[in-house]
Amino acid sequence: MAPARPALVLLVDDDPASLKLLSEALAGLPLTLAVATDGDMALRQIRRELPDLVLLDALMPGLDGFEVCRRLKAAPETCDVPVLFMTVLADTASRVRGLELGAVDYVTKPFVREELVARVRTQLSIRAAASELSAAVRALSEKNEELACARASLEIEVARRTEALRAQSRRLERELELNRAAELKVQRAHDQLAHLNRVSAVSELAASLAHELNQPLAAILSNAQAAERLLTQTPPGIADARAALADIVADDRRAGQVIQRIRAMLRKGELSVAAMDLSELAREVVRLVASAALLAGTTVRLDLASGLPHVHGDGIQVQQVLLNLLVNALDAVSRRPPEARLVVVRTRPADGSHVELSVADSGDGVAPEDLERIFEPFVTSKPHGLGVGLAISRSIVEAHGGRLWAECRPGEGATFRCALPAWDQGARPAG
Repeated sequence: MAPARPALVLLVDDDPASLKLLSEALAGLPLTLAVATDGDMALRQIRRELPDLVLLDALMPGLDGFEVCRRLKAAPETCDVPVLFMTVLADTASRVRGLELGAVDYVTKPFVREELVARVRTQLSIRAAASELSAAVRALSEKNEELACARASLEIEVARRTEALRAQSRRLERELELNRAAELKVQRAHDQLAHLNRVSAVSELAASLAHELNQPLAAILSNAQAAERLLTQTPPGIADARAALADIVADDRRAGQVIQRIRAMLRKGELSVAAMDLSELAREVVRLVASAALLAGTTVRLDLASGLPHVHGDGIQVQQVLLNLLVNALDAVSRRPPEARLVVVRTRPADGSHVELSVADSGDGVAPEDLERIFEPFVTSKPHGLGVGLAISRSIVEAHGGRLWAECRPGEGATFRCALPAWDQGARPAG
């Protein structure tokens, strides 16, 4: 991927001395400056390359700043370009008119360098955050299209396989005079295949992602507004404004980390075998479902042992196992009263040569006779479940040389335990 270009800021002023002062004040910032000495020249430059911010003098001969701003906001291709008006200190009418035309802010002449730099940085940060959000929305839209295509293909395959099973059933009826037990077995096979048409896992993660992204983006807007208010005070609250801008940067990074975590969980490719810290991996997955748990009114508690030996394997696959167990646990406690909805994730050493990761819930538990059956493909207690999560999880754990099983005591919910061999640098990894 090519590196992002520096932000482009266009300075528009008919006074060369004013342009010189502006250029010197912004010289230390990581941005590219362009200059226009009248309104027509500014419009031509903007059409050639859209700037990230326009510092526009309100009063110029010929095409003044107000008309330039009006034309920018009227054109679809330039309406999103932020405009920062420049007016003299006493010209309140010009400031009000500029804001009514769509300007995002204003600075007064003569310039106070710190105020000018802070306002420019604030608007560029907001512009950058909006661009990243748009990119994330586009990526999610593309992923939704891919999922829709995959679902359509899956429905066709399910229909084809269902029709094949029906044909086979008709042949068996003609040839063998099936007894009642055989008929029930065929019907169960039909029901199992029908589960493949219920794609629900993506919707559960989508709610969590939307909630996770909403928090940092709301914080970015709040801090930007606070910085704007601080800079309009007399004297300006420079220190507090800088703190607000630092919070904007931190929240922007937080939103990026959310997107990176989701992309890591969804990426395809060959196994990446490495040493893993199960406690750190558990923290990462719990962060991923934290918003879904909050929306469901469920408390997720971490009880992680320190100093555990690493395990050897593919981190994304082990994350998938824990994610399946957590999603099942959240569903298991959903029928309990809100104050009784508890999920506990633990790590601890096991028998000297293994590390154990467990997920315990306060739900209704699993019947003793079903503790092994729930790991079979297409077996589920969820009305809209696929019945493949636990089967896939057990195959992943066994491919890593480990073991996955369930325990249940009456009235205490269910506990799923995953034991993986501790990493021995001199041994060959399983799987």
